[in-house]
Amino acid sequence: MLGGHAVAQCVRNEGVRHIFCVPGESHIAVIDGLVNTPDTKLITNRQEGCAAFMAEGYAKSTRKVGVCLVTRGPGATNASIAIHSAKYDSAPLVLLVGQVGRNARGREAGQELDYGQFFGSIAKWVVEINNPTHVPRVMTRAFHIARSGRPGPVVISLPRDMLEEKAEIPMVNPYPSAQPSPDPRLVEEMIARIGAAKKPVLLVGSGAQYAGAWQELIDFSEKFQIPVLTSYKRQDAFPNSHINYIGNLSSANKNTRALASTDADLLVVLGCRLSQQTTGGFSFPRPGQAFIQIDTDEQNIGQNARPEVAIVADAKLALLAALKQTAPQANHGRASWIAELHGAQKQFCTPKERPSRQVSMERVMADLRAALPRDAITTTDAGSFGQWPQRYLEFDHPNSYVSPTLGCMGPGVPSAVAAKLAHPERLVVAHAGDGGFLMTGQEMATAKQFGAKIITIVYNNDGYNSIRMHQEAQYPGRQYGTALENPDFAKLGEAYGALGLKVTRDEEFLPALKKAMAADGSALIEVLTDYEYVTPTATLSELAGKTLQGE
Repeated sequence: MLGGHAVAQCVRNEGVRHIFCVPGESHIAVIDGLVNTPDTKLITNRQEGCAAFMAEGYAKSTRKVGVCLVTRGPGATNASIAIHSAKYDSAPLVLLVGQVGRNARGREAGQELDYGQFFGSIAKWVVEINNPTHVPRVMTRAFHIARSGRPGPVVISLPRDMLEEKAEIPMVNPYPSAQPSPDPRLVEEMIARIGAAKKPVLLVGSGAQYAGAWQELIDFSEKFQIPVLTSYKRQDAFPNSHINYIGNLSSANKNTRALASTDADLLVVLGCRLSQQTTGGFSFPRPGQAFIQIDTDEQNIGQNARPEVAIVADAKLALLAALKQTAPQANHGRASWIAELHGAQKQFCTPKERPSRQVSMERVMADLRAALPRDAITTTDAGSFGQWPQRYLEFDHPNSYVSPTLGCMGPGVPSAVAAKLAHPERLVVAHAGDGGFLMTGQEMATAKQFGAKIITIVYNNDGYNSIRMHQEAQYPGRQYGTALENPDFAKLGEAYGALGLKVTRDEEFLPALKKAMAADGSALIEVLTDYEYVTPTATLSELAGKTLQGE
């Protein structure tokens, strides 16, 4: 078979249901190999960065490897932002990228790039296949590396002439999943320490999500009476309505930060590498704080802080081993402490009335909480608007929140389209600012083409308001370069074949949302928000005033 057909066959063998692609002449042999393959659907995107964002969003909403196919040079560089995001977010992704012919390599041929150098610092593995008979071996290893240990992106360079060369290419089976089991002695020590602690706290990251440990995590928290925090933008790792849920380590939640860094006398970290955002600039674990870390990848253990007990294990297997241990006697003092923490979290995430000259973000969040089904999937772009859904929306269903910890603009709409393709039975809502939508909102055309009905909410304040916030905080009254002159987003949504709606007052949002939910296809709701309100707790004027007063 052709080398390109072998690549397509390997992707099918891995059980991949969707490939996100911008077609290019360098990889048309792979596309030809995907013709007449009902089990693996090729999704044609409008830009390679969006295709890669879709692959990343697909991985986050399914906990499986996302696959993206782009052409050489400019196609690869367009996709690089999402590769950086996938590395940062520990999302399994395989990027298939075309390359110039083998006889032209190293001669600055048209659109040639050295992918090893270009992607080397943001991918788990970068490899080039120069012999078509090596395709199955390299492809299966690439998928294995992408999803094992700490998941992440793998880049495979595919020279065009290799893809178009015919050879005898025997297929090989995909790698079995690698799930390290915990040391029983360390599990016993962990349980003993939890039982002896006065205020133990369990911090959960995406490692538990990729392990599929939703129910085991609930059982563990209940059996051993331990409250649960979720790491930055991982709110859907544990049911938010559960009495043991005490919040997310977002930058705005001072309660959870104090709890993790000061109050807890034992911190148990499960599937979290303790990134800068989660720890508030590496403010915890503090020196001398008792600290246990469980991670499937030994390289994550002690990356930013050295634990007293280190358990290299798959999160689900570690929890299952712990659940075999004897449960301690009920601690009524700890139970009341957990209930108090859960109550404080409920209060923190309940929207308060906040008058605005335009539409109140608090009112929008309250309406969303009331109207969205329990299993709805929420995706958010980067921007100041994102602080409201991150704080006020609650998640009681696994794999229901997709948001970039990297802080890159653009993934909101592409992630929503990918999530809808992966879960056609679930409602998917994308949240984007006016700036972010204009970077990747064209993928609403992809949504229409492939029948992925999504709701996009565009919060329009005519500017890059999160940057305006920093300007006012550092240089008050000197706003420059952050204002935008925008199109009519509701009409733009209609141009993409969606129902276009515009909300200018608080009382208009809920009826608009209900119309969007009942629409036959996608819908775009433009919400006119007030640029003065940049966070749920501060205005631009307040930030500028604090700076002028020297605070």
